[in-house]
Amino acid sequence: MWDMKPIPFELLVTVTGSSPVELREAAYREAERFFGGNAETDVISARAEPDQDGSFRATIVFRQIATG
Repeated sequence: MWDMKPIPFELLVTVTGSSPVELREAAYREAERFFGGNAETDVISARAEPDQDGSFRATIVFRQIATG
């Protein structure tokens, strides 16, 4: 049988919003959907840029903290 050690997955999400608060909330919702509500995560990187319609697009990389 496999030795099922924790894997520190990284998740890259791209979200849009009109403010840093909206971007952050949308990104954390995606991380929670992927990792689960009880998972511990770190933000590895976060970059935002303006969209043509006046909103902003951000790409955030989350890493799950491997425990166990």
